[in-house]
Amino acid sequence: MFGPMDMKMIKNSRLSVPFIVFIFIFSFLYRFAIPCFYPSALRADEIFQVLEPAHRQLTGHGVTTWEWQAGIRNWAFPDLIADVWRVTDALGLGHSPLWIQGILCVFSLGLVAVFMGLGRIAAGRTGLVACGLMGALWPDLVLGASRTATEMVGGNLLALGTIMGMIARMAQGSQPGLSLSRVAGHGITGLYTGSAFFIGCGAGLRFQLMPAAVLALVWMVWWCRRQLVRVVLLATGFALPVLVYGLVDLRTYGTLFGSVFRNVHANIGQNIAASYGTAPFYFYIIDLLGRWQVAFVLVMGFFIYGFRQFSMPAMVAVAVILSHSLIGHKEPSFIYGAIPLLLVVATAAFSQWVNQDPLLWSGRRVMLGLVMIPLLGFVQELSLIHIRNSNALIRLQQIAARQPDICGLAFPIRGEWSHVGGYSYFPHHDVPLYFAYDTASMAQLAGRYNYLITYGKTWSAPPEDKSVACLREFCLFRVESHCSAPPDYEQFGQVVRQYEAATHAGHD
Repeated sequence: MFGPMDMKMIKNSRLSVPFIVFIFIFSFLYRFAIPCFYPSALRADEIFQVLEPAHRQLTGHGVTTWEWQAGIRNWAFPDLIADVWRVTDALGLGHSPLWIQGILCVFSLGLVAVFMGLGRIAAGRTGLVACGLMGALWPDLVLGASRTATEMVGGNLLALGTIMGMIARMAQGSQPGLSLSRVAGHGITGLYTGSAFFIGCGAGLRFQLMPAAVLALVWMVWWCRRQLVRVVLLATGFALPVLVYGLVDLRTYGTLFGSVFRNVHANIGQNIAASYGTAPFYFYIIDLLGRWQVAFVLVMGFFIYGFRQFSMPAMVAVAVILSHSLIGHKEPSFIYGAIPLLLVVATAAFSQWVNQDPLLWSGRRVMLGLVMIPLLGFVQELSLIHIRNSNALIRLQQIAARQPDICGLAFPIRGEWSHVGGYSYFPHHDVPLYFAYDTASMAQLAGRYNYLITYGKTWSAPPEDKSVACLREFCLFRVESHCSAPPDYEQFGQVVRQYEAATHAGHD
């Protein structure tokens, strides 16, 4: 017979199907709403290192940055995007970035699923709800879901695989109190194999994640050291996607993993990365503290609390942060792969802490709400303010693309060029783009464009010019009825490279 505590444990472990369905639907809608209503690039790489090369593969037009000219990027991801766009074009849907971002949002639901899976195994229904809410609502995960930059896509894949591996380990019942006897042995083997595959996909897509990926793989191999079949499947699942990336380089550059070797030579041997700026070793901790503020203290407190029990994902997160802290040039997005792992460990540990309280499930719901709703709401507001302040140029470009008489679009701006949408944001027909960061380059473009986006307060417009729309400090103007000079689809990329070279020379 079951005692009162046993009955309470059983009740708390039941699955809440309506909650799970709601979380999946809400997660997708929330994630997809970001690119729909706030189209922006949190990093220029989202467009110019991924979408633009894919667009060039598809149409012949796209900005080519120095990285692609130097051959330090792998073509696997842009080729895949170009193939998706060929399908949407064939269906008459155009080749909008929204199609790619929507697909990424769907795939990001896998991360939400493993959050709930780990939470449920660790802390029953309390863990399912807490981890489900965290995976669905935490702003970094919401914003990162639709980003095409390789650090976000690769980071999501690394985190997905790592958490799957932790679920497989806990499902084996080898840790007291964490068993899930209904999961069959072959199901655990499948989890391990899938885990290694996703980790390999993430490390192949962004080779800078390889140290953390290898750590996760070795950890799981150690867990399965007495089960040869699982070890072989782990190694195979990891190696296959990594090999695919290497073979793409072989086809493109003539050398297996050629882009990796060239990248290391350019950014370390020639120190090109340092020309974009360097930061101290502790940069990422300070950045997270600044972005999360009070939430940082709570997350890190419970992360440390759960470190021992969830040591594998916790150490993988630490490995991502440490390996990138050793590199001089740092961007907040570089450690994105660590963030889901920090959050899932902290939330699972928090859920177990809540379960220690003698409150019934109704009382625990109140406790979860009192802690998580203000926490999530606070960080949400900080993140949405940031994204609202970075999407003006792309929104105006979208308005320009809808003008029936547009034959050229100029950007007489400076460093903000990285926030424009490139050719990727002309989903139905290409219009030549022009970048002019000084008076001389502006004069050379006469007759090639009839719309421009510039600083609204400083543009001295002739009386015949028409302001179409303004957003924050930028305005879209119609300056001519037609274009009198032939289009030049290469000018934007050429001048961007010149501008960056001059900027880097000035910092040397």
